[in-house]
Amino acid sequence: MTASEQPADDAAQGRAYSVPGCVTIRCRQHGPLVVEMPAEGGLRLRVTDHEGRELPLPDHKRAVALCRCGQTATKPFCDGSHKTAGQKSTGDHPEARAPSASDA
Repeated sequence: MTASEQPADDAAQGRAYSVPGCVTIRCRQHGPLVVEMPAEGGLRLRVTDHEGRELPLPDHKRAVALCRCGQTATKPFCDGSHKTAGQKSTGDHPEARAPSASDA
């Protein structure tokens, strides 16, 4: 998704979902970490357990949501349990900057 393809409210608030050539890890407010692969491909995402065993990922998706609340039944992937667990995390970082034209 390019900056011009982002939903208007996201673009207006300075949220970039995908930057060409970059893997993006997005901290969702009160939710998971979303790992997004670049649209142009060429990279493969691998998620492993603590012993290095690869976890299966859907082939058709460019993004994977990783749980931050610890309540998911599908660890390490998010299953939406944070919505009922009352997780409160802003995802804000004091040094975060809005995306610039050079990021696209």
